[in-house]
This record gives sequence, structure tokens and C-alpha cells, in this order.
Amino acid sequence: MKQIPFMSLRLYAYLVSLLLLLLSLISLGTRGLNLGLDFTGGSVLELKFQQKISLSQVRKTLEELGYEHFQVQDTAQGTIIIKLRLGESKEKALEGLKKLSNYELIRSESIGGIITAELRQKAIWSILIALGGILLYLGYRFEPLWAFSAILALAHDVLIVVGAYSITYREVSLDVVASLLIVAGYSVTDTVVVFDRIRENLRIRKATPLRELIDLSINQTLARTLMTSLTTFVVSFVLFLLGGPAISNIMFAFVVGVVVGTLSSIFVASAIMLDIKSRLKPEPAGSV
Repeated sequence: MKQIPFMSLRLYAYLVSLLLLLLSLISLGTRGLNLGLDFTGGSVLELKFQQKISLSQVRKTLEELGYEHFQVQDTAQGTIIIKLRLGESKEKALEGLKKLSNYELIRSESIGGIITAELRQKAIWSILIALGGILLYLGYRFEPLWAFSAILALAHDVLIVVGAYSITYREVSLDVVASLLIVAGYSVTDTVVVFDRIRENLRIRKATPLRELIDLSINQTLARTLMTSLTTFVVSFVLFLLGGPAISNIMFAFVVGVVVGTLSSIFVASAIMLDIKSRLKPEPAGSV
């Protein structure tokens, strides 16, 4: 089977990555993120309609009333929960929903700035702790330089996914933050598989130049990487298309993240490790 010279293509991969990162940063700097109720505050309404009302009917009614940023979900008790952003009138929503059916107002709550600040802080800490844990694990399992390369590739993946939310102006909630962490773990898993194979080949083929070893290792793991990524992507894409607004918004992170994470584990992580290693510590062929 013909070997693909991945490291010879790394400059093209760098250009693609830089372009995606630049688009993400420009969008984040100009448009920002469409933060959801978890981060902005607002109102939570729980209604029990006398007639059976679908979530799509509630969404359509709220859109007709002029609401742009809201969440609608049902519960096991047969009630419907509506979340409105801070500054949007809940009285107007309650009045407008009467045309669908009479209802009983089960709950009406407001989420203030203290709670949203705490949620933002927890989201930031969860991301930092996850990245720190990944860095420690990779540093223990591989060389610190390898861990640094993997973290750079991981930051590349997460930033592009966040940029995709900014470009499409999809809502970012705590559920989306959780999906970003899962995407980060998925991306690192692919990178670890490639790095493991590189380490094994370094022991077996000590006289082979590192660049050739990396190409060999990526080619040996390519079928596994593509099959795993393809199955994950297909499931995520189907849920993205058919899962409804709430699930679709979460699955968007998986659809983008799986593609970007697969490309970075093949082209970016190992390429960064090779380039940094060749500049900082030129060594005989085959040495780590």
C-alpha cells in the first residue's frame, strides 16, 4: 500500500489551519458569541397547557411575537419550560401563548446576574481544569514537548469550533460548553493513538529519521482514525439534522469538532511536534 507523505503536506495544513483560526478570531472579535440564558440571565416559565401543544407551535408563536433568543423544552410531567433572555418581557409571552390554549402557570423564576456570573466562572474553570488534566496526562505518558504539541492542536480545534458558533451565531449554553469538552477529549484521543504508534516505531526503527517515522505511524493508524471519525460524524450529523433545535445546537459542536479534530490529529499535532523538535533539539535520526 502506498504511503502518504503527510509531513510533506504539513505546510498546506498549516495554511488551512491559520485561515480557519483567522476567520474564527475575526468573527469572535467582531460578532462575539450568542450567549444563552445560562450566561446572560433572564426568565424561566413552566406552563401546563390544557390541550396538547407541540414545542414547534410554542416556538412559532414566540417568533411571531418578536422573540429571537429563547429556549423551549418539555418535561416528563407534560409541562413546557420556556426560557427568555434578560430584558425580554415574560408578560408578553404569557399573553401571546393564550391563543394556543389555556394553561396553568406552574413556575415563574428570574435568573439574575449573580447566578449567571457563577455559571460563567464554573464554565471557565471546567475548561481550564480539563485542559490542565489533559496536559498532565500527556506529559506523563509522553515527553513534555509531545504534550505541548497535543495541547496546541487541541486549542486549535476548540477555537475553531467556538469560532464556528460565532460565525453561525448559534446560541452558546452550558450544554454547548459540555459538548466542547467532549470534542476536546475526542481530539486528544486521536492524537494519543498517533503518538503511541510513533513511540512504538521509535523503539523498533531507531535508525529511521523522525519525519519518516511520523509518516509511517500516521499511515498505520489512518484506517482506524478515519473509520472512528466517520461513524462518529454520521451519528452526529443525523442528530444535527433531525434532533430538533436543542439537540441540533449541541450536535453542531460534534459535527465541526470531529472534522477539525481528525484533520488536526493527522496533520497538525505531529507536524508541530516535528517542527519544534527539529529546531530546538537537532538529534541523530531515530532519537526521541
